[in-house]
Amino acid sequence: MTKIPDEIAVAKLSIEAARIALESLFTKMSALPRSEKVIVTDTVNDACQRLKAAQELLKQLELSDSEPPPGLG
Repeated sequence: MTKIPDEIAVAKLSIEAARIALESLFTKMSALPRSEKVIVTDTVNDACQRLKAAQELLKQLELSDSEPPPGLG
């Protein structure tokens, strides 16, 4: 399956936007009461792990696009 470069660029921007939003949320969490902070921390940690997985998948997709098709390399 051929990847469209525009889709990869959009994915990169989306991942970067999510990372910035999570950093902002993490900064604002200090003002929350302890009980709410625990719930939000778990949610932010889960989101960070999913974001990291998305970044790894994107790297793999980029590498597969840059490699020549089998038999042509």
